[in-house]
This record gives sequence, C-alpha cells and structure tokens, in this order.
Amino acid sequence: MQKTDFTIHQTEKQIRDTEELKKDLKQDETVQKMFAAMNIPARCIETSPWKIADWRRQYQPCIGCQSLSSCGQEKKGYYSALCYDGILQNVITPCAYMRESLKKEKHLENYLVSDLPKSLKTVSFKRILADNESREYLSVLNEAIQASYHSEGLYIYGTLGSGKTYLAACACNDHAAKGEKVAFIHYPSFTQRMASLVKSDEYQTELKRLMYVSFLVIDDIGAESCTEWNRDAILMTLLNHRYEEGLTTWFTSNCDLASLQQHFTFSSRNREDILKAERIIERIRNMARVTALTGRDRRIPR
Repeated sequence: MQKTDFTIHQTEKQIRDTEELKKDLKQDETVQKMFAAMNIPARCIETSPWKIADWRRQYQPCIGCQSLSSCGQEKKGYYSALCYDGILQNVITPCAYMRESLKKEKHLENYLVSDLPKSLKTVSFKRILADNESREYLSVLNEAIQASYHSEGLYIYGTLGSGKTYLAACACNDHAAKGEKVAFIHYPSFTQRMASLVKSDEYQTELKRLMYVSFLVIDDIGAESCTEWNRDAILMTLLNHRYEEGLTTWFTSNCDLASLQQHFTFSSRNREDILKAERIIERIRNMARVTALTGRDRRIPR
C-alpha cells in the first residue's frame, strides 16, 4: 500500500517570501526587544516566522504609545506578547500603562458597596495639592486627614461643590488601600435602590453589608426624599448598629444638623415626627465630629 504524503509543498515564491521575512525579522528592533524580554530563542525565527509576523502586526499600535488614553488596541490596555515554553505562543497581557492603572484601582476590590463616580475612584489624601488653597479648606483637610487616620467619624456639611464628597472619597479609598472593607453610598441613590428592592430580600443583604463594613461614607444625606420607611427602617437601623459596634461612619451633606433634623421631621406624606428626627441627629452627633466646608464650587474651572 502506498503511504500518504502529508508534506506541504511550497512554491518557489512562498519559499522566497519566507526567507525574506526571516531576514526582515532578524533585523527588526521590535522583534529583538521582545525576544530579549521574554527569553525567546533566536531559532524561533527560523521555525515560526509567520507566527512572529502575525504578532508584530498585532503589536504595531503599541509602538510609540505614550498613554492609556491613546491606546490603539482593540482591547484597551492589552496587547499581544510572545512567550516560549517549548512552543512559541501569543498571549494577551496588560501593558505598562494598564498595569499602573490596575495597581491604582486595586483598592476597589475592598469596596462592598460603591456609588463612587469614576472621577473619585483613585483620589487620595496623598495626592491633594495644598498650594494656593484657602486657610479654611486647609483646616478642614487637616481635620479630615486626622479623623481618617484615627478612624473617627466625620460629618462634613457646606456649600455645593466645596469638596465635601472629594474628601470623603479620599478617606474611603485610603482605608480600602489598607485592606479594610469599605462602602461609599450616595444616599439619595441608595434610598431609591433600596425602595426598588423592598419586595425581595435583596435590600436586607445590602443593608447588612453597610451595617458591618469597617468604614462607611454616607454621601449627600438630606438630599433624598424622606419617607418613614427609609428614615426609620433603613437609616435608623443602620446608624444604631454602627454606633453600637463602634464602626467608623462619615457623612457629607449640604445641611447643617439643624436643617437635617428639620428634613427628617417630615416624611414625604408630610407626617411630622419630631422625636424620630431627634434620635437620628443624636446618633450622628455621637458618631461623628461636625465640620463645615464652604467656599467656591470646585467643579467649575477657575
């Protein structure tokens, strides 16, 4: 019986093109750098020239790239690299810019609940530039840093855009970076979310996360629509537990405590309950130091 011939026969042009490609690859600085970085034997150019050429084509957008924002790869921040473990292979790996970005965001793994906007996900007290800041802002900044360092509660109130949420996000990120489990909730959004989950048990699961988390920020409290349910069953339950457990809680608000008490006195049905409002304010007073932050709207460029 005649044996089957599995040999792939190349045309003279294919052989010539392959030899020219090998010569080109051997002189290519990008290929040389990849081979040196990944300890790839030079003989791979002889055995796998077309695979290397395919890698070079995929890698091309990375040449000269200067930032993650200018990435030209299909999957932003990831590129094709060559590796060799007896077989030459292409592997998808994060670039240096993406690795730095992932490093900066690693602390986000410690968020059990997060309403942080994208712009605040990597802010930190360490990155605040104090130059040209007002004396008032520097005073509140120092107070915030000290409260965060000593795991003390803080209630920051003041004008729109004065930087209250920014400081609270810095504290939350810094605690997360230390390995603590944290949560940051935008309180108006949180109350709406909880109301949408009330028919299931999911709202209780999220509430329990907040009850036990090591560091919690309740952002923009007083801007929500106050109902008897979110005031008494949600907020008071949350504050009572965290107070009894001695867990650190920060608040930001446009309201001072007198205005906040007025806010909680009347529910959305206009029912008045002075005692329950007083209990919430008493809890906040016992859980957090109160400080005011006013000044220019930092969200408007100067």
